[in-house]
Amino acid sequence: MLVGLAIVVLVASIVGYFVFQNIKPKNPSGEMTQVAISPTAAPTLIPYPTNGQFTFKLKDGQGGLKQGTPFVLDLFATSGKDTVAGYDVVLSYDTQMFDRQSVQNMANSFRIFTYNRGNHVSISASKNIQITDPVKFMETPILSFTFLPKAKGTYVFSLKPQGNESSKLVNESAEVTYPETKDISLEIN
Repeated sequence: MLVGLAIVVLVASIVGYFVFQNIKPKNPSGEMTQVAISPTAAPTLIPYPTNGQFTFKLKDGQGGLKQGTPFVLDLFATSGKDTVAGYDVVLSYDTQMFDRQSVQNMANSFRIFTYNRGNHVSISASKNIQITDPVKFMETPILSFTFLPKAKGTYVFSLKPQGNESSKLVNESAEVTYPETKDISLEIN
């Protein structure tokens, strides 16, 4: 019986030794280890359907654009057959060469919110709650931008996505669509 007890104690000691060796010691200082994780691919936008169009137009009567003279750039929207409950516009331009003097809301059925983002400006619009009639855009002026050019040259104004922001339309059912957009190139003399 004594021999059997000695064998059990010996086996228990060996098992305890191996278990103790496999236990990782905890960090005595209590610090956590951080592992840097970086994405392997650039994020992409969800492929919402394309519908409608955003188009830039210079305000009528503006001939040649001159350095130091403000000009107005209007944005027109077409929503196709969908109604519009809101929209986002992401306008990129050379912020070093232009002072954006104002953004004016041209669609009175909507309220706009403007955000300066450094190299671009984001405008979000939502339909006024008092407006109960459906709203559709048919070459409708929605925004009017006033810029002051600081230098001569050719410059591009774009509505392309910036980071996770993009120009889009939202209908009454909260469905998102991307309008077709075209850049406008302006020559400042």
